[in-house]
Amino acid sequence: MTTTMSLCRIASIASRVAGRNTNRGFSALVSAADEFPGIPATSPEPSKASKASVTTLSNGLTVVSEDAASTTTVSLTYPKAGSSNESVSEAGAALANKCLAFKSASGLSSALLLRNLEDDGAFSFASADRTSALVGFTAAPEKAMRLVPLLATTCDYAKWDVRDALAAANVEAEEAASNAQVVLTEQLFGAAYGAQSSMGRPFYTPGASLSSLQSFRSKAYGINGAVLAATGISDHAAFCTALEERLSEAPISASVDAAAPSAYLGGEARIHVASIASPQVALAFCGPTSSVMGAILKECLAIQGAASFCGDGLVGVYGSDVDSMSTMLTTKPTADVIKRATHLAKSKAMFGLEASGSASLASAMTAQVLETGSFDASGKAFDATTSKAVSAAYDAMLASGVTMASVGDLSSVPYHGTVATRFS
Repeated sequence: MTTTMSLCRIASIASRVAGRNTNRGFSALVSAADEFPGIPATSPEPSKASKASVTTLSNGLTVVSEDAASTTTVSLTYPKAGSSNESVSEAGAALANKCLAFKSASGLSSALLLRNLEDDGAFSFASADRTSALVGFTAAPEKAMRLVPLLATTCDYAKWDVRDALAAANVEAEEAASNAQVVLTEQLFGAAYGAQSSMGRPFYTPGASLSSLQSFRSKAYGINGAVLAATGISDHAAFCTALEERLSEAPISASVDAAAPSAYLGGEARIHVASIASPQVALAFCGPTSSVMGAILKECLAIQGAASFCGDGLVGVYGSDVDSMSTMLTTKPTADVIKRATHLAKSKAMFGLEASGSASLASAMTAQVLETGSFDASGKAFDATTSKAVSAAYDAMLASGVTMASVGDLSSVPYHGTVATRFS
């Protein structure tokens, strides 16, 4: 009874206080924004779909940006800076030039370049492969424009930077030579395109020199023909206008005749290593020119139980049991498998846009612009791909002829001639 009376008394007092507050014309409860001005919003704006814009500047640079990311990643991709564009005398220059990223350039020391990035909280990165090279950074949107010129500097080739870059490239090549998977990949491309072709020569090649660095960089690291991708840019037109000014002194690549594309041959490469008891084998075919179709074919093989891969013009599987690998490849995917593969490929592409923040999105934007000249984050290209088209692409893949590469104890691994008959 006492408890009930106490509760009634408290309720009565609260009612009278509320009534007085109402009579005074204001609420007894004030919002957090009024009581503590300047605090972050407790209800952030809902996420929105990404809207991309593409523009080619007067200097030949293609700019693609989107406006939805919360952080800004700016990547500058040089599509001619991969090892496939090296001449014979420039072997290893693509790898070594990658190691020269953010070194002394345009009169700025390496320490000053890195200090500018670190002072603005930016994370820098650089990479290269057979087909291209890129440099970039991830930073807060308001810091991005100030840092963009650091991506397109003119290398000073300071002797200590060149020495360190060549040493780093040699270390990477040495580590790659001791990795069975990397060796298998290098051998696979050599077998597919020919060991002396532009695509067949290994990427991890040591022994580059200062002259080969300079020669390769002058023709491959120009702003003309490059692609700059930027995320979290609210005003694309203003961004492009600022880029025209900020990159006015960026190097222009020398005009050289384009290398003839490597023809797919479909051969074999074998490296016997008795200490690797379980051999590493890869079977590959000439892939489609469309990355969307290549991704779907890769998922078709994965659904059928294979460890599949797709990239740089090849589609295939890898493992140790050549017989089971051949069986999975010769099993043509059904309509149901193709449907599942298409959904899987689309889902992975969509999730991949956010896999590692805005850097992954910038990479996808660049890849699409280089392939199609535009960017679409909705996955419409997957929806437009029919089962009949996938089936035809699968047949064309098998008809191109098998490429075979193997590393390890090959005493029980059949030769290419035997395996090729299974796909004829």
